[in-house]
Amino acid sequence: METSQIKHIEPSGLWNGMNKFKVSLSNGKVLTFFAKGEFTAKVPDTINYEITNEQYGNAKLLRAETKKYEAKPQDTQTSIIRQTCLKASAEFNAQRSVDIQDLLTDAEIMYNWVINN
Repeated sequence: METSQIKHIEPSGLWNGMNKFKVSLSNGKVLTFFAKGEFTAKVPDTINYEITNEQYGNAKLLRAETKKYEAKPQDTQTSIIRQTCLKASAEFNAQRSVDIQDLLTDAEIMYNWVINN
């Protein structure tokens, strides 16, 4: 993982259905990032990234570390509710481009609503 501040972002076309962005960083590197929509970071954000292809200068943004989930003892009813909310979240997000963290966040919102209402 490397960290640097964004100095300039320039759209640079499409590749394989994804938008390409040339990003100039304060550490002197100019890297290509791919996104399904717009590049989510802005000037002068400090980003964490990982170089995915040294030859072509490709990199990917690294998000803040996600919370690690540990298995917790649950009663059968709670387990069924959680599984149902996870399935509903997956179906809800099936037509959108979301990552697993967004899917789990939506499932948690649904679970909390069921439990608290």
